[in-house]
Amino acid sequence: MRPASPLPKRLVTLGVFTLKEAIEEGAHPERLRRTDVIRLGQGIYAMNGVEHDDFTIAKAVCRSLPDTWASHCTGGIARGLTLPQSLKLQLPEVSRQRPANLPRTSIVRGHRACVRLGEVTRIDNIPVSTPARVWLELASSLTIFELVEFGDHLVRLPRQTFEGRTEPHATITQLRQVLSWHGRMAGAEKAHAALGLIRVGADSIKETHLRLAMVEAGLPEPELQLKLDPNDPHSPVADLGYREPRIAIDYDGETHLTPEQQSRDIQRDRRFTMAGWRHITVNRHDAAEGFRTVIGDVRRLLSGGM
Repeated sequence: MRPASPLPKRLVTLGVFTLKEAIEEGAHPERLRRTDVIRLGQGIYAMNGVEHDDFTIAKAVCRSLPDTWASHCTGGIARGLTLPQSLKLQLPEVSRQRPANLPRTSIVRGHRACVRLGEVTRIDNIPVSTPARVWLELASSLTIFELVEFGDHLVRLPRQTFEGRTEPHATITQLRQVLSWHGRMAGAEKAHAALGLIRVGADSIKETHLRLAMVEAGLPEPELQLKLDPNDPHSPVADLGYREPRIAIDYDGETHLTPEQQSRDIQRDRRFTMAGWRHITVNRHDAAEGFRTVIGDVRRLLSGGM
């Protein structure tokens, strides 16, 4: 058998490509039957032995079908979002504008949906759901609690030094807008209930869990990112707390285990204590018991005890 001719460079670069793209690049359909190419699904091929992620597969499907975009979990992954751990990623997910048919291929999970201008923007020249739309797309698969957790993640203000961006993934206004457009979408009722509990200022999932546990226990909702001195840009900041009774609460997770961070935490705690505040440090052991002890301590402090 004659050695196979090299595949066009663009197909190799794409990794996953369509039959139409192969023909346009000058590759005969018979060439795609060689062992260095595998058929993933109807009209979709990949380089054998080359790993391809969900978004790469979704991009090929989107290029092959009009009015199709990467959505749901795949849209979230493409945008670098931290998805709730309960989600099971089985197949790349794409959506197609109604009334078009679902993608006829077994390599993706297809959805049909209506989309408005601005709900889908491009990454690598492929349409992808915006973060706000991803939040609503996933609502049918998540609990209200998880939707709040995910929403807090989307609206938190990032730190340029650590994340290379200054804008949140989404705003509460954007979440509300998407929900108002799709009030009958699967999961919209849960999303509506979650929306009222989403807050800007939770820097971690555990901080969200702590806040929700406190509120569910009947405590007043705490202020987030609580500055010791609101007028001082260099003031130490507690994760959450209450200004008038001077109660500061910090959740110290795994990122607080380095010597450098522990030193900063000690300085933070000392500044609050010297200013007459009561400071509570929370950790994974408190989380494991559902923050029961912490909630009891806060309740006593609020009532004038301790």
